[in-house]
Amino acid sequence: MATLPVAVLVAAVPASAHVTVHSDDAVKGATDTVLSFRTPNERSDATTVELRIFLPTATPLLGVLVQPIPGWHFSVRSVTLRKPIATDDGAITSAVSSVTWRGGSIPVGGYQDFDIDVGALPSDVSSLTFKALQTYSNGTVVRWIETAPAGSPEPDRPAPVLHLADRQVARAAQPSSDARNDGRYIGIAALALAIVALWLAVADRVRRVPRRR
Repeated sequence: MATLPVAVLVAAVPASAHVTVHSDDAVKGATDTVLSFRTPNERSDATTVELRIFLPTATPLLGVLVQPIPGWHFSVRSVTLRKPIATDDGAITSAVSSVTWRGGSIPVGGYQDFDIDVGALPSDVSSLTFKALQTYSNGTVVRWIETAPAGSPEPDRPAPVLHLADRQVARAAQPSSDARNDGRYIGIAALALAIVALWLAVADRVRRVPRRR
């Protein structure tokens, strides 16, 4: 009977799970941005032992750093850019083209987030596509590389896509500092009123208690 819950869990692994990319700061031209590649183990008969992410080089990501993960080691490959990118610190002639994580294991029914930090996101595109290869312990390689035009059904093996918002839109969606300060002041005022009300209630109760002669 002890093996029944495990069997149920294995059978419940969704077949539609796929590698996706997420960021809390997906804004055009954003700096020091963390991209997280969420990788679920979608098979019931093997574990995930390798993930390779291909970064776009037509719109390169600058200043890529990789977050170490206990139990995994990573390798980075770079390419020479056809057109150097001018920056205040000089021309950039190469960019990271892929990152590969190996050595660890994502169990059945589990997932792992693989994070990279990007020094600067492109400011002239509205989305970034990252093709991915997921390798399992039984040798199976799932190629998350398919793309489809906007409005079309999602392909069977979609490549992870990160949509970038315009900076003006992102700022408009955030509460202003004045609004945040107003909320803070209202909270402080409410707390002060609650304290005064409590003090008055205690004082009134003390006043009503008959004095012993």
